Amino acid sequence: MRDKKVYITLLIILVAFFVVMFVVFGINNIKSSKNNTTIIVGENTIWNYDKRRWLNITSRGSIDKLNWKEYNVYLNNEKFGKYSLWHDDKWYAFDSKKNAVMLDGNLLAYQANFDMAIMKTEDEEIDDRTYVDSVLEENNLSLSSQFTAAYKRSVDFDDDGVAEDFYLISNAFPMDFDPEMIFSIVFMVKNEKIYYLYNDISENRSFNGCKPFFTTFLDADNDKKYEVILSCAGYSTSTQVDMLYKFNKDNDAFEIVISNQ
Repeated sequence: MRDKKVYITLLIILVAFFVVMFVVFGINNIKSSKNNTTIIVGENTIWNYDKRRWLNITSRGSIDKLNWKEYNVYLNNEKFGKYSLWHDDKWYAFDSKKNAVMLDGNLLAYQANFDMAIMKTEDEEIDDRTYVDSVLEENNLSLSSQFTAAYKRSVDFDDDGVAEDFYLISNAFPMDFDPEMIFSIVFMVKNEKIYYLYNDISENRSFNGCKPFFTTFLDADNDKKYEVILSCAGYSTSTQVDMLYKFNKDNDAFEIVISNQ
């Protein structure tokens, strides 16, 4: 009889444990699996997130299905408003009365079944070259290197109340100097540690390379963790490279979740 009571007690404890685990993890997993969004970056990148999977939308038929739908539109990381978009050779915007609206700036637009958190950030001058010089030295680049782009953005990326600095340095497409090596490097500094996002270095072959820029910082999949959209433009190519980065705590490094290349 006593053994039976012990078994019943253990069974109750196990059931209670699984109920608690479901409440803590299961409900959140169910909710996250229902999140879906379509994100448009620039003129040629369309990403769809559904059932925890990211996909590139590239076929003409799939793109046509997105036409005339209402999107939250941002230009140069500033909220522009809600407009219907239509794609031909590029994206065109229309208001509720189907009047054409000019899209002047770097385009980011999304449609989702949740309110997407998008950070408002601005380029800042690099007033302390400590980490820049460290990165140049680590990559065997001259400390006296000239840049065609050099700035940072301060972002509380991990939402801990302390801003992390994201640095971008590049000497791609030099007009008034002729470097031996062409480089574009993007990295984050947290607790004095450097984390690379993008690191492209090659010999100078006259306007080769790709010059990156930050499109935005956002919570693209509604998991309460921010991601980075980093874009990169070549000198003679019309299609820019767009990359969505997420920080992987297990690997202690940034990873590309999806790219249009």
